[in-house]
Amino acid sequence: MPLIPGAKAVKSRQPEEVIAKEPVEVLTGNGREFVARQISALIAVLMLAYAVYLVFALYKTTVKDYDKYARAAANEQWTLMTYPANRGMIYDANMNALASNTYDYTVVCSPSQVTSPTLSRAQIMQSIVSILGVKYEKIDSILPEDPTDKNDKRNAVRGCDVIRNIPSDKKDEFQKFLKDNKVKGFGFVAVPQRYYNYGSLAAQVIGYARNNGETLNGLYGLEAYYDKTLSGNDGYRYSETDSITGGVLPYSDATEEKAANGRNIVTNIDLSIQRIVEEACKDAYDKYKPMDGCTAIVMNPYTGAILAMCSLPDYDLNNPYGVPYGLDEYDFNLMDKNKQVEYLMSNAWRNRCVSDTYEPGSTFKSLTTCMAFEENITNENETFDDAPIKLSEQHTISCWMQKTNHFNHGKESLKKGFENSCNPVFAQLSFRLGIKKYYKYVRMLGFYDTTGIDLPAEGKGIFHKNPSRVDMAVLSYGESSTVTPIQLISSYCAIINGGNLMVPHIVKYITDENGNIVDQIEPEVIRTVFSENTCRRVRTLMEGVVSDGTGSAGKVAGFKVAGKTSTSTVDVGENKGMHVLSFSCYAPANDPKIAVLFVLNKPEDKEVGSSAAASTAARIVEGTLTYMGVERIFTEDEFDQLTKEYYVMKVEGMTASKAASTIAVNGLSTLYGTVDMTPETKVARTYPSYTQKLYKTGIVIMYPEDVTEEQMLTSRVPNMVGMNAVECIEACRKVNLNCKIKGDVTGLCTSQNQNAGSTVLSGEVITVTLDNNGASALGINRKMPTLAPKKKTGDSGVG
Repeated sequence: MPLIPGAKAVKSRQPEEVIAKEPVEVLTGNGREFVARQISALIAVLMLAYAVYLVFALYKTTVKDYDKYARAAANEQWTLMTYPANRGMIYDANMNALASNTYDYTVVCSPSQVTSPTLSRAQIMQSIVSILGVKYEKIDSILPEDPTDKNDKRNAVRGCDVIRNIPSDKKDEFQKFLKDNKVKGFGFVAVPQRYYNYGSLAAQVIGYARNNGETLNGLYGLEAYYDKTLSGNDGYRYSETDSITGGVLPYSDATEEKAANGRNIVTNIDLSIQRIVEEACKDAYDKYKPMDGCTAIVMNPYTGAILAMCSLPDYDLNNPYGVPYGLDEYDFNLMDKNKQVEYLMSNAWRNRCVSDTYEPGSTFKSLTTCMAFEENITNENETFDDAPIKLSEQHTISCWMQKTNHFNHGKESLKKGFENSCNPVFAQLSFRLGIKKYYKYVRMLGFYDTTGIDLPAEGKGIFHKNPSRVDMAVLSYGESSTVTPIQLISSYCAIINGGNLMVPHIVKYITDENGNIVDQIEPEVIRTVFSENTCRRVRTLMEGVVSDGTGSAGKVAGFKVAGKTSTSTVDVGENKGMHVLSFSCYAPANDPKIAVLFVLNKPEDKEVGSSAAASTAARIVEGTLTYMGVERIFTEDEFDQLTKEYYVMKVEGMTASKAASTIAVNGLSTLYGTVDMTPETKVARTYPSYTQKLYKTGIVIMYPEDVTEEQMLTSRVPNMVGMNAVECIEACRKVNLNCKIKGDVTGLCTSQNQNAGSTVLSGEVITVTLDNNGASALGINRKMPTLAPKKKTGDSGVG
């Protein structure tokens, strides 16, 4: 092909090689419609399946599992807010608060929020350790070093407790520290607690309550026995709330129940009488150091009301795990925690008056005599022989005089046998009664049952199920079986009130929070055991025990006391030879106001006799009746006895134990002059010395060797102007001084030879002058002691 002028020659292309391919089907219009229909059908099936699922899920949620999901929704939308009830108060008989409410605090913390513009982490931690007493290691494990460090696990903790149950003063101190240093991240949660207004007073009676993390629970005493009554019922409000803010939503219907505060308990315990009892008991406990403590009960014999109850050792109700009374702090701290709790449970928290049993000894003779009079098998003037009675090769019953002096009282009337406390006399009475009849009365007196007193953990006596003749004979004078103190005094109240066995009661009535009485505890007679005539005759015999017999240490000038002493001896075991000493009495004998029982359980000194129990009970009687305003009526003989003087016995060279027993022959009391003296310490001197005379109420201080006058005990002289003779003597005795009366013993003190407030040696004799006319001249206007009319000749007083 010819070229066109000016054109470039182009190489002609060869036809490309054809590559074999799959044939492609081209959809026609009908094919496209078919695919669309298939897709639509699939979508419809899926939608139908989803609709079925929704219907099923709706059914499951609203019908089948409604409760589950409704509760879950409620948890999100509704909030339960609780309102704790206030625990009821405990009052004494005169409405003095014995147990009330307070708050401790738990310190809480949000670890990652703890900051201060002025203090470093270390300074904050050190202040917490110093103020709250938290260990450094603990607070170090709570507070992160860098609040922004997400790898520090301490930052992941939203909130925790730093320390629990700190008192309000510590809370205030820590709160001030936080405010002053602008420390953030800490807060306080109030925790209800119990506060005991008088510390250890009536500790085992009141008991204590502690917070278990949610509410206060009573653990011992009245707090436990009346726990439900005192607790009340917590209130609540169930409200629909905003899940974000927590606020209550408007127009929501809340369910609300107001808190019902606990009821208040008003007891028969009289604060003043309780103090009198505890003071006397603690003096006896310190002086005689009883192995198993001591107990005392003061009771209204006609109603069963308990006016005072003491069990030693006791403890501080506000610090129940602290050192109990009578135990050295060093010795207590030597115990591990488990041993401390074990000691507290068995000795201090335990109310021995209702839980412990002991052999009643001669106090049971009054009950044996009641049985005999009730069955009309003897009378006061019948003659008995107190010669030993041999029951078997192992059992011989003898009078205490036979055991100590190797001879007995011989033939004597029942009245004298009662006053002399001769065991064989009462064994003979039991033989006349017989086992069946004797134990019928024992059961009627409640010794096989609990008394029903409103205190927890009450025990009951241990008596033979199938008693023998020997068992009965030994029980007739109070051995071989045991009773609780509350059982014994309840039986004595039956003698005092004319034969009715009463239910003893601590609580007088129960009130609501406004003071309205909702439950009055009325006197309750269990049964009538003896006739009034029987009881009157035995009461007369009990008067003779104190006026002329073994209970003379129980005398109280101006108040006629009737009662029975007891000395029960441990015959076997490691405590062989130790004694349980007791005195059960009532006063005034002509018009009883109170019944008193005092038990001294195994004093350290085995030479101590029942006079120790009788004299302690006498102090309780004197203090209680004086407080109650009972008039003191003195006999001429009591005035004479009041000022009768006795020489201090010479005891130099004797052991303190022997010396105390020797001096006590004349009724004088003794006191160790140094803290390291023991019953085995040799006495080198006494103050006052054996050359001086003292009244029967006198006190003698015993000293070991090498004690100078500068080291001797001292006392401050009380102001006795305006006091009568008995009050002067008692005022001196309270501060370990002796008193000497000059002038008219029926008058009032107008002067004293030592100035009030001056310091003298303990045991010093303070002379006071009493005068009737002089008292008026000094402007002292007080009622003089009453002098009882003389008895007519032949008036024996026996009913």
